[in-house]
Amino acid sequence: PQSPQTPGAPRAGRKGWTTLMVRNVPHSYTQELLLEEWPQDGTWDFLYMPLDSVGDSSLGYVFINFVSEQLAQAFKARWHKRTLAHCTSRMMLNISLAAVQGLESNILQLRKRRVRRLRSR
Repeated sequence: PQSPQTPGAPRAGRKGWTTLMVRNVPHSYTQELLLEEWPQDGTWDFLYMPLDSVGDSSLGYVFINFVSEQLAQAFKARWHKRTLAHCTSRMMLNISLAAVQGLESNILQLRKRRVRRLRSR
């Protein structure tokens, strides 16, 4: 199975791609800071920023699903190897395709993670 970090093109036969994984997001970044830079303007419909087990800092990556492949491509062209405005380091964003694609699949994946986390407590 592919890991969420697997870069590259969609598997053969897959129609388009809309979900990107954005790496090198500063751990101090909050979802609010991201929304300042990537406002909910109708181009995307899902943004997930995993947090550490305490829930107070980011794990350094984000999943974002766009409403079309063209919008995902435009976002990647704009942000890949760029830095975020509130970033104090020179670390550049690394954007690749996410293993899980599409709004419904991402919501299902998120629900599965939350159920696993609850069961392991």
